[in-house]
Amino acid sequence: MYKGKKISLVIPAHNEEKLIIPTLKGVPELIDRIYVIDDASTDDMFNVVRGLQKKDKRIKIIKHHKNQGVGIGIIHGYKRSSEDGYDIAVVVGGDNQMDLLEVTKFLDPIINNEADYAKGNRFMHGSAFKDMPGKRFIGNSVLSFLTKFASGYWKLFDTQDGYTAIGKEIGYFPIHFDFIAGFIVVGFNLFPFGV
Repeated sequence: MYKGKKISLVIPAHNEEKLIIPTLKGVPELIDRIYVIDDASTDDMFNVVRGLQKKDKRIKIIKHHKNQGVGIGIIHGYKRSSEDGYDIAVVVGGDNQMDLLEVTKFLDPIINNEADYAKGNRFMHGSAFKDMPGKRFIGNSVLSFLTKFASGYWKLFDTQDGYTAIGKEIGYFPIHFDFIAGFIVVGFNLFPFGV
């Protein structure tokens, strides 16, 4: 629990048997429930998560028997979070690339009614410039520009960063940045910041 709000963490993952371990071990205590969506992994990730589940009762596994992609994994995590009564759902990947010590940066704008949805942006602090391979950097930049152009929301950048948080007040709308234009048109308040 954080500032009186029940917090869930949604982790869509596929074949992350090695990196899911540090991801789950790095989850701070303020997270009340952890949903790992195993998207039909062919490695030993499911069993690795089950082993960690014995030590951390917050962990629940949602198993896809057919690969459905990260977007569907996130939606299934949102749905389960909503059904179980959590106030805010945070999303990170299972590859241990997102610093969960920064999770309060995502939670506070939602709790303080400054935002309905918080989204990370690796470009604000320059980490993308040094950590991201050149081709990925260019592709991400082009996709971000096209999303800005299509949506009219010029504050948005790094559309491919999956570190997000959403409050239940907007019904865990199935956010994926393919839908960002609709998200903005409906009038939700987006809060982008550097991670």
